[in-house]
Amino acid sequence: MAQIDMLAAVCTVPGEGDVLDLRRVRVDDPHEIEVRVKLETTGICRSDIHYLRGVWAHPKPVILGHEGCGIIESVGPGVPKSRIGEKVVLTFTPSCGHCRFCVEGRVVLCEEVARAAALGTMWDNTTRFFDMDGRPLHHLSLVSSFCEYTVVPHNGAIRIPQETPSDQACLLGCGAMAGIGAAVNTAQLRPGDSVAVFGCGGVGLSVIQGAKLCNALPIIAVDVRAEKEAEARRFGATHFVNASSTDLVAAIREITAGGADFTFEATGNVEQAELCYKATRRAGTTVLIGQPTENAMAGFPPYGIAQDENRIIGSSYGSARPMIDFPKALRLVKHGLLDLEGLVSEVWPFEKINEAIALVETGRVNRMVLNFPGTN
Repeated sequence: MAQIDMLAAVCTVPGEGDVLDLRRVRVDDPHEIEVRVKLETTGICRSDIHYLRGVWAHPKPVILGHEGCGIIESVGPGVPKSRIGEKVVLTFTPSCGHCRFCVEGRVVLCEEVARAAALGTMWDNTTRFFDMDGRPLHHLSLVSSFCEYTVVPHNGAIRIPQETPSDQACLLGCGAMAGIGAAVNTAQLRPGDSVAVFGCGGVGLSVIQGAKLCNALPIIAVDVRAEKEAEARRFGATHFVNASSTDLVAAIREITAGGADFTFEATGNVEQAELCYKATRRAGTTVLIGQPTENAMAGFPPYGIAQDENRIIGSSYGSARPMIDFPKALRLVKHGLLDLEGLVSEVWPFEKINEAIALVETGRVNRMVLNFPGTN
């Protein structure tokens, strides 16, 4: 094995209007329990844009991207060579296996992942990416998919069937799993639970799909754009509330006779989070998925929460267990019970990543996917 020269989109100094720097860099060999993956596709998530715009802090320079699908090209000494050639989806929650949360089965909260992610490194505090002069580049959340090759922990590459379309599978790396899992894993919806979903982007539409899987009813979609209604209904919504022209809290309370059993906030907007709580019935649950700026604060009434036995809970990555939930989701796709294809608005070549990011920022698309050279 040897270092590989490749094309990458590098984030240097973030700020409003900045673009990623498309340039040649080098990726190192995988270390002991790591694999090197030749990427076929990557999605673009709002989280990537938050890092690019400086909304969220991260060590720079960094190769962003965390929704990746590809083929294992080589493995470290501690990984069976039989894994070479596997088709995999990457996850930013590989389990260390020994921290409190991993032992409890809550791998999305792995303490070792959080530590490495904050440093922008691999488990051993070093990087596998270098510029052409040998200077290190940081990783994003142990994934970094805005490049032709990446190195990840062996259990951060989840095997999937070879025939799985890469432009769909990569969405399990974040957006689709975050939404589906919020309904199925975090909220653990039951048949007949009434649901309201705030925001009909890729994550919100995935929440709707998860709610439909659980036989929730009614499923109310909420968005400021009227054109989102058709999509929301196609994915399983039974009602649509246009938040730009309607008192959405009153509308939800009328549809549900007093408030939804579960409300899901999928925009990352603080005001929407507060409205989400107000649209929840007594003893109901508000699920916060969207992530605003790190220091954002929302106002919720402690007395009302206590008196009415309401719950406000967070959902990180849909409380996913990737090694279990990725294959399960793909089985549901195969049998027509989940639709990943419909979440993909457009597929563009990787070289157009900056134009694709600009389109995502308009809010007119659900999920943009980028193809790497040589991908069918």
